[in-house]
Amino acid sequence: MIALLQRSAAQARYVLIGSFALLFGFQLVIVGQAAEIERTQSFSRLAELLPGFLQRGLGSRAMLLATFKGTVAFGYFHPVVCVLLSIVAIYVMTEPAHEVEAGLVDLELARSVPRHRLLTRSVILAAAAIAAAVVLMAAGTSAGGRAFTDGSLDMLSVDTRARLLVHLAGVAACCGAFGLLVAVWSRRWMTAFTTAALTTVVMYLVDFLAIGWRPMRAVAWISPFHYYPALSVLSGDAPDARNLTILYSAAALFTVLAYWRWQRRDL
Repeated sequence: MIALLQRSAAQARYVLIGSFALLFGFQLVIVGQAAEIERTQSFSRLAELLPGFLQRGLGSRAMLLATFKGTVAFGYFHPVVCVLLSIVAIYVMTEPAHEVEAGLVDLELARSVPRHRLLTRSVILAAAAIAAAVVLMAAGTSAGGRAFTDGSLDMLSVDTRARLLVHLAGVAACCGAFGLLVAVWSRRWMTAFTTAALTTVVMYLVDFLAIGWRPMRAVAWISPFHYYPALSVLSGDAPDARNLTILYSAAALFTVLAYWRWQRRDL
């Protein structure tokens, strides 16, 4: 298992390091931006820039975005952040499809290695990548607070950051587990990765469009992003237990189905 993890981590190192740096830097920059807007007292004008459909769909919660705390929190549910972390998890989780395509699975299973370890390796590495990413995001916010504020601004509490990041990790785990399920049915890595990544983007769009388009709300429940109502989490009225249970249960279900299919697949 250690050898498999080392090989996979080495193969994904540039993707992981680049993504981690981007996620850390994004939080750093967004705190600096929020601090500058607060100093110039421009948040009142920022509220006027919110699109009408967002104001109607989000109601009073939309005004949270036009505050220092809301802008800092936006770094945890910005579309780039949500989709990037999900795609990183998918990239790691779809590696078994690459091993099938390249013929590496024949060499790996020629030794006395249970085939399920190949999936376990991907699950462990993806979980570690998600955990490292959210920790670095929290560190980026803290570093930004020290660098750009003098302590007088109302930063996000540690509890609020933790709840936002646990939800974000749940979304990434769900998308990554779906990628694993796609991978065990595929013989080409690019097919598995592209299918899961495009599905993730579509699911984000479904949830986003549901904010202001009533017919889309009927199907929004299929999107994992639907269970990450960041503004409700920020305001403290989100059903955290329900949402987290759904996200992590879906991730577990996709993973179990992937193991079942992998054990019965003709490799």
